[in-house]
Amino acid sequence: MEQVKNSFKMGTLEMLVLSLLKHKDLYGYEISQLLKELSDGSYSVPEGSLYPVLYKLEDRNFITFYTVKAGKRRVRKVYHIKPDGEKRLEILLSEYRSTSNGIELILGADFSEYKEDEQ
Repeated sequence: MEQVKNSFKMGTLEMLVLSLLKHKDLYGYEISQLLKELSDGSYSVPEGSLYPVLYKLEDRNFITFYTVKAGKRRVRKVYHIKPDGEKRLEILLSEYRSTSNGIELILGADFSEYKEDEQ
């Protein structure tokens, strides 16, 4: 069951990352923490799973990054959504809402008319 749960989360991660970046430039750890915090702990994504998504978004020209100093020797990559990323987010949100609506309709359906006729 855990694998199904993680698969479902990973399928929405691109959309959620873009959504967070639409509001504010963030570095990887901040993204991970915000996902956990805003979901009351139900959406916890290890950084090892987050970074491949960030690299994919960067490769597809949806996000970019700049570096900031974080102490004497440390540098952080801060991610920023690009206009193509905002367009991609709108597409993903539309698909999500449509799919979510369909799922809710199925889960709330009255199946009484679909029961087999008893003979």
